[in-house]
Amino acid sequence: RNIEFYYQETGRAGRDGLPAEAMMLYDPEEISWLRRMLDEKDDGPQKQVETHKLNAMSAFAEAQTCRRQVLLNYFGEYRGKPCGNCDICLDPPKHFDATEEARKALSCVYRVNQSFGMGYVVEVLRGMQNIRVRENGHDKISTYAIGRDHSHDYWVSIFRQLIHKGLLFQNITRNSTLQLTEEARPLLRGDVTLELAVPRLDTAARAAKSDKLTSKNYDKK
Repeated sequence: RNIEFYYQETGRAGRDGLPAEAMMLYDPEEISWLRRMLDEKDDGPQKQVETHKLNAMSAFAEAQTCRRQVLLNYFGEYRGKPCGNCDICLDPPKHFDATEEARKALSCVYRVNQSFGMGYVVEVLRGMQNIRVRENGHDKISTYAIGRDHSHDYWVSIFRQLIHKGLLFQNITRNSTLQLTEEARPLLRGDVTLELAVPRLDTAARAAKSDKLTSKNYDKK
């Protein structure tokens, strides 16, 4: 149910120094069930911690970058090289130039003052019309709806990869709000490009291309 437990269990397999294999069984339906159980608990620090751990475990299971890098990232180490041994390294997914998508995502985090979680930022990016977005005035910011040509799951995949790569982190002390790291600044300024794995989902749910926004109003501070 959490990465700490998974890390301990898999670590036992390699104690003799010989090659080892680990199999993880992951069921999205069980994750949904666990989320419902958490929702029934009273709000508080413990609920925040448990929710963060569950989100991290789900993100790890659905990762499209080196799993060792994801583990190191979770424990605060961002400079690990691809391990070359995990299933992702041995059978890597297709990649694409995700510079524009990443800049949109990072810019939206910045425009909502780095004060909201992933689900909410995705709502703003996709131009959702709901009370919370309107009350916060985020239907008036420059990044509102600039990501409406992609599905919710698509953007969740993009955000998770940005977290795994150390461009974003989730602040557990602030309800897992998304915050930019220093590594995000060169990308926002347009100094570097970024490749990400193609999200493993049905992209047919995109909005009509004729409605696609081409806003370039990104943050370059």
